[in-house]
Amino acid sequence: MPFVVMITGIPGVGKSTITKLALKQVRVKFRLLNFGDLMFEEAVKAGLVSHRDEMRKLNPDLQRRLQMKVAEKIVEISQKEPVLIDTHATIRTPVGYLLGFPREVIEVINPNFIVIIEATPSEILGRRLRDLKRDRDVETEEQIQRHQDLNRAAAVSYAMHSNALIKVIENHEDKGLEEAVYELVEVLNLAVGEYA
Repeated sequence: MPFVVMITGIPGVGKSTITKLALKQVRVKFRLLNFGDLMFEEAVKAGLVSHRDEMRKLNPDLQRRLQMKVAEKIVEISQKEPVLIDTHATIRTPVGYLLGFPREVIEVINPNFIVIIEATPSEILGRRLRDLKRDRDVETEEQIQRHQDLNRAAAVSYAMHSNALIKVIENHEDKGLEEAVYELVEVLNLAVGEYA
């Protein structure tokens, strides 16, 4: 039976760090896939874009077709090995928040777990300000909290259209990283019985 885990979290929450550390400790090897990267690859193959920033400007129907193609690819991979999808539940745009997955796409992927990484807005803001390598949007703590709230709502919506369980993992500055990694490893280790 395929085992698919989606991991989400807003920029600056520590999702990439937790994921990398957890994958070193898990008892079964996961294929880590970035949903946005796969969509971009498909769009380049189809000659639709040459740069990642062009993706947002594609016709919404075209974007949905690309999402569906990627979803089918993920399902195919998950038949052979467990998959961890690094993605965003919601995307902040200049005119509002966009859900990361239409209903038909989440139904195809049918994840076992949707993991949401969270931290306090002040922690996220502090991490963003310290991360000079990234060009992040400037948001207030209130906006950061709103985005996290919307991610939870999106996860519930995705769970309604799949068989997913939702797991919220908190990544706090005071010894939260080790606990967060441990909690993700526990979820990922559930795949051991499926691929043994």
